[in-house]
Amino acid sequence: MNHDALATAIARIRGGGIVAVVDDGLAQPDLDLVAAGENLRADTLRHLQALGNGEIYAPATTLRLDELGLSAQPPDSGDPLARRPALAISVGLAGTSAESDNASKVAVVRALASDRNGADFRSPGPVTPIRAREGGVLRRLGHTEAAVDLAVLAGFEPVAVLTHVDTPPPAAFTEPWLPADSGAPAIPVVRISQIVHYRRASERVVYQVAAADLPTAHGAFQAVAFHDTTTGEDHVALTLGDLAGDSPPLVRVHSECLTGDVFGSMRCDCGDQLDAALSRIADEGRGVVLYMRQEGRGIGLANKLRAYELQDRGLDTVDANRHLGFAADLRDYGVGAQILRELGITDLRLLTNNPKKTAGFRAYGLKVLEQLALAVEAGAHNRRYLETKRARMGHEL
Repeated sequence: MNHDALATAIARIRGGGIVAVVDDGLAQPDLDLVAAGENLRADTLRHLQALGNGEIYAPATTLRLDELGLSAQPPDSGDPLARRPALAISVGLAGTSAESDNASKVAVVRALASDRNGADFRSPGPVTPIRAREGGVLRRLGHTEAAVDLAVLAGFEPVAVLTHVDTPPPAAFTEPWLPADSGAPAIPVVRISQIVHYRRASERVVYQVAAADLPTAHGAFQAVAFHDTTTGEDHVALTLGDLAGDSPPLVRVHSECLTGDVFGSMRCDCGDQLDAALSRIADEGRGVVLYMRQEGRGIGLANKLRAYELQDRGLDTVDANRHLGFAADLRDYGVGAQILRELGITDLRLLTNNPKKTAGFRAYGLKVLEQLALAVEAGAHNRRYLETKRARMGHEL
């Protein structure tokens, strides 16, 4: 993947400028403007206020805010999907004006990003921090985490400033944004997925933690467990035979589906695909089934069941996800690519009906020499689901 857009954004942040961040993990993407906190200037803050909706927040890692003793505001119980930002108590600096002028805000933000024990904060105050998840965008696809990650990638402490743009022009989602009459240079636009991709490719986030023989109905596999440091999940690679041979091994990357894999649900084809992949690799005598803990194409078990409720009311799987506020497919292939490399695999033949999965692994530097289809028979309960995957998600069925 071309990292030019992200490199431009990091350079702009490092120089004290502003970057537009697009959340492409939601069906209706949002655009926020961010800058680093450590080198924040009053003119940068004024520019943020002029272009955004006027509300300025200071994203920071949970660890940083905990060290400063800045507790979280009570959660909003009216948000069952828990995607709203985790606001901390508003703060100011002791001994300074309580006014919410820009000079006070800049001083508070810089103090948040400086010596964490050297400032005396009071509450309430003119700045409201937001608690970013540890692990950044690798844990949560949010603007809060993206802002902090950009600050860190630019070489600063994990504190940023952020404002939301209520009605950005459509072009701002795809190209540098040149606000009308601003007199300032175009604002680089970076997508959260680009930050995810960069960090997945440049940071080691998985470690092998266990390996044991696992006899199955399809043959004697070995189960190798890998711990994902960004999510706390453990993924499993079922390996068979010598993976270091001259020819590329057969690989199936399978996303967890409790309802299909364990309970035998007929609403999807997941259990049938898993069984077919194990059988295919057993017949070949060599290969890997990589079982990834990303239920419901990345939205989780509870949200998948919410999507099922919506499908029972007439929506298809894509529209159900979008109704819940998610993109059709939130899966990320960076961790899977790292696991395959840990197994010594860089060249492979991929068992999948999804060309986007093939493109995803190639984007992380793996050589997918061949994409092989997994044929499963449609049934009365999953025929519409499979047709939606073919017609709306590009699966080759």
